[in-house]
Amino acid sequence: MLWLHVHFPRLALEAQFLGDSRALPQLLLAPALQTVIQCNSIAQEQGVRVGMNKKTAFCLLADCAIANYDLTTEAEALKKLALLCYRHAAQITLIPPQGLLLETGSMLNIFEGLDNYWQHLHNRLADSGFQFQMSTGHTPNAAKLLAEAGVACCTEDNNIVLQALNQLAVEQLRLPANIEKKLIAMGIRQYDKLKQMPRKELGYRFGFELVDHLNKLERDNQPSTRFELPASFLQTIHLNYEAEHAKGLLFPLRRCLEHLEVYLRSRQLLCERILIKLTHRDGRASVLAIPSVRGSYLQADWLILLQTQLDHTTLIAPVVSVSLRAKDFLPFREVPKDLLGDRPVQADADLMQSILIARLGTEQVHTLSVEADPRPEASTSLLDSRQKQYTLFPKQWPTFLLPQAKPININRYQVISGPERIEGGWWDATPTRRDYYIATLDEQTHWIYRRDDGQWFLQGVYA
Repeated sequence: MLWLHVHFPRLALEAQFLGDSRALPQLLLAPALQTVIQCNSIAQEQGVRVGMNKKTAFCLLADCAIANYDLTTEAEALKKLALLCYRHAAQITLIPPQGLLLETGSMLNIFEGLDNYWQHLHNRLADSGFQFQMSTGHTPNAAKLLAEAGVACCTEDNNIVLQALNQLAVEQLRLPANIEKKLIAMGIRQYDKLKQMPRKELGYRFGFELVDHLNKLERDNQPSTRFELPASFLQTIHLNYEAEHAKGLLFPLRRCLEHLEVYLRSRQLLCERILIKLTHRDGRASVLAIPSVRGSYLQADWLILLQTQLDHTTLIAPVVSVSLRAKDFLPFREVPKDLLGDRPVQADADLMQSILIARLGTEQVHTLSVEADPRPEASTSLLDSRQKQYTLFPKQWPTFLLPQAKPININRYQVISGPERIEGGWWDATPTRRDYYIATLDEQTHWIYRRDDGQWFLQGVYA
């Protein structure tokens, strides 16, 4: 089997500052010791180093953003990244605290080779906001050690993987500290030299732990657990700053919507509504509900609706964290496209209606519903947007119908098509029989009809 390990060296730091777009030095501190355990490249350029005391780091920086290490935030970030990679692996295993293991071999035919697979996965993670290092390997541990060492080994050839492993220093093998010190004291500084020693002697000197570690590195073994998609979707981003304007929330929520699209695609679902919870500085919370007509899974659609909602939202207080929850799922259906590859009119109409609802509110938007009546004046009715029994009008009738048909002089018109006989109304004691035509007048297209008595009327006008 072929495995690929993805290592995120600054996962805890970048998870804390994922919603912060400011170009500032960022420090992640150990809560008890108040020492730097991770920092971004801007802080490193100004002299900050891992293990440095917080006060010393502050002396080097004019301004910075700080946060305490949080195990829960780091674990949730790893699950989000597993979700992003879900469609790129037959099996994903979480390797806390900073890694993902992907079973890659069975996916190569789908992606037409390892190089294409590697590029697809790289492009997917490049927009995640997290720094990452990848490597393949013939065993999970081999891929893990190479990725953590920063060796980008992209190959199906076991010999090349072994050559890369041979160059690893003992410090890069993730051995217990006491065993590592003893090996270095004996002059064993590389894996190449360590693997040449008899395992029986190694077991006698260092115990079973070292032998087991080397066996797992060299022999393929299945991970005990695998990542499963959650039954619901909820993501929270802590801002580490106070957002005073609603438009400032678009940047962190954009990443949540990207994860939502991957989640919905993977579960073959559409989402009809998302709820956004805003936690304010004073402890209060407010909720934005954003519906989508007929549901959607696309980040682009939800981003338009979110931006429309935020444009006319006034915050009751500065926001310190945002949560996005998906509600009301529907079975997935792919939107068919026309011959030119464009979305059909119905999909655009649904999106437009969703935008109007986001801007004006559910109660202010109505839509036309087709009734089972052939008479134009009785063929449609208005529905509240909260009702789901609606559809676009299927016939080639004009969108604009006069409230009452208007008598006309047919001699002024030029008929271009027709007649279309429409008859009905006997069931409600208003029988109707008309012959409809499409005609032009002054370069405008009209919909006209003639009654049995020979009188002509204007029913509607084409746009």
